[in-house]
Amino acid sequence: MSVRDSFAELHSCHPAARRTAVLLLHGLCSTPDELRPVESSLRSRGYAVQPLVIEGYSFDVQAKVQRAAPWVEWIDIIERQVDALRTTHDRVLLVGISAGASLALGAAIRCGDRIDGMVLMSTTLRFDGWSIPRLHFMLPLALYTPLGRFWRYRERAPYGVKNERVRAWIERELRTRRISSAGSSVIGIDHLREHTRLIRHVRGQLDSVTCRQVLALHARDDEIASVANLDILARGLRCSTLRFVVLGNSFHMITIDNDRQQVVQETVTFAASFAHGAA
Repeated sequence: MSVRDSFAELHSCHPAARRTAVLLLHGLCSTPDELRPVESSLRSRGYAVQPLVIEGYSFDVQAKVQRAAPWVEWIDIIERQVDALRTTHDRVLLVGISAGASLALGAAIRCGDRIDGMVLMSTTLRFDGWSIPRLHFMLPLALYTPLGRFWRYRERAPYGVKNERVRAWIERELRTRRISSAGSSVIGIDHLREHTRLIRHVRGQLDSVTCRQVLALHARDDEIASVANLDILARGLRCSTLRFVVLGNSFHMITIDNDRQQVVQETVTFAASFAHGAA
């Protein structure tokens, strides 16, 4: 066994890691597969990792039609889970990607100091990436008028990934399934409406987040949400420790794209310093 392997084994058994619970929040109408690389790395180091499936938010493989619950119920479920984890662990860390980052922020607004830290990936508080259609400003017509009954968001290339091999793999998945590691092939208007309402709530109350430590990871070439979303976080959050990492070789789904190893390493490093109180 190498010195590095010995250190990794020692770290995985450290009591500080075992006393730290990590709640994983995937993207809108998707599954925990989006955060699987992060989950496995944290779990191997001894953290109590829980991927959260939220009824009316997550993709339901048993349902022919995906039904969205009100966004406040999404936060209710997270809050109950946070309270349960705090009875058995010293610290609770939220890790969210895309809409999951919005969920983490919404939960932090609700839960206050019951949440100790957050890792926000591809935070989407404004849809302003390079692939967003120019007519996106007309989306409220679909969200809040009867026209929405005829509208669906269909996933299309580049599927949030810059890596062509991963993109081809996603395309193969979507030809035979309704869901891939990058999310659902179709997102209904109900889910989009509730996510929009969640974003509005979060942006209006960012300054009430009391979470002490936040790490935000974002791709420079994110096709859904530009790095200007980090500016929104910088202006609104009042955390004692707020660190940004801009990735140079990925699109929106940074956990499965070219920078995935850096994403995992940054998250693991943050979790370690967070667990040991040195962030």
